[in-house]
Amino acid sequence: MRTKDEEARELARKHYEIETGLTQVFRVIRPDPQESEPTEPIKLLEVNANTVPMGIMRIGFGPSTDLGFYHPSLVLEVTPEEFQGIQHDELKLPNGWKIAELIPRPSPAYGQ
Repeated sequence: MRTKDEEARELARKHYEIETGLTQVFRVIRPDPQESEPTEPIKLLEVNANTVPMGIMRIGFGPSTDLGFYHPSLVLEVTPEEFQGIQHDELKLPNGWKIAELIPRPSPAYGQ
């Protein structure tokens, strides 16, 4: 079974493949010890030029063990303008969550 970090990277990779407007994917973390709990979902902030501005909405997914994802996940999808609002503290992530590392788009040679 993959770690939560490995699953987060794989989930981001799959989203980059299918979401044409996706420009950036970031991990989002809780600033408390609960982040390391096995039941705490993988949280991704996705910046998508093709999405509709609706503020910060959470979309939750359960584990998909048949696809190799054993942890639940939450996706926060925002427009580039909304992302700027988050960066300038005009929009707040829920529950005191913080943006963590960028998960870069895989190179075209990935998986070949």
